Amino acid sequence: MTNNIVLGVDIGGSHITAALVDVSSGTILKGSVNREKIDSLADAEHIISNWCIVMDKSLQFAANAGKIAIAMPGPFDYQNGISYMKGMGKYDALYGMDVRKLLLSELKYEVNELHFKNDAGCFLQGEISHGPAAAYNLVVGFTLGTGFGSAFGRNGVATDADYWCHPFMGGICEDFFSSRWFVSKYNNYAGLVVNNVKELIDDIVIGGPLLQVFDEFSMNMGAFLTQLYKKQKFDCVVLGGNISNASTLFLPQLKYYIQTMAIPVPIYISAKGEMAALIGAACSV
Repeated sequence: MTNNIVLGVDIGGSHITAALVDVSSGTILKGSVNREKIDSLADAEHIISNWCIVMDKSLQFAANAGKIAIAMPGPFDYQNGISYMKGMGKYDALYGMDVRKLLLSELKYEVNELHFKNDAGCFLQGEISHGPAAAYNLVVGFTLGTGFGSAFGRNGVATDADYWCHPFMGGICEDFFSSRWFVSKYNNYAGLVVNNVKELIDDIVIGGPLLQVFDEFSMNMGAFLTQLYKKQKFDCVVLGGNISNASTLFLPQLKYYIQTMAIPVPIYISAKGEMAALIGAACSV
């Protein structure tokens, strides 16, 4: 049944990933995944053209419903397809433009529907549609990466939670739960210079400074979850994003912390990994 096959797309600040998703099972059609780097500082024509090349490659792979669902960062008018990203170091050239109209005019394959969804909401939708979190009614999900994405899932439907700007410890959550914080803390503790979290996780020998950073992160995240639980008694937590790939360095401490704070909820690391957002986008339509 091609009606079950939807093109899911995940657009990040420096890449696009597209794949055909069987929404009945939450699985990706093997061989349909296409991923390319994108110059998000390029002009609009370049960005749209390169997005469409990737999507067309996946659309031509197999028969499908002609539906596209795109997990897109904000600020963005998801209903009308208008981008409002400006001054964020990505996609400034698309500001105020009808991105849906631009894509439909450039795509070579027939498209019946083109939807835009918040990327953090899509991440969690992928987890609660076809992951362990599906067993819970109220789920909170966070993506730990360049920024701090957040979403709430209620009765199987995920929506953006916008906790990146939530007040926390004299600042906002993004100050403590993004890659910028990890890099800054490690450089401070180690007296060295790393440029990004991937370098930190992949190349740094596990030792005192690295463990100190992740211990501090665990305490901060535990404190935040405690605050949040007092306001909204959620049933479980799902963590995704690149930093979650280093969960062995923080998850035991985080679980212990919330246990001592009498928060009786399980914490899962994303079951869908980097494909969660595009799977969630496809399943949301």
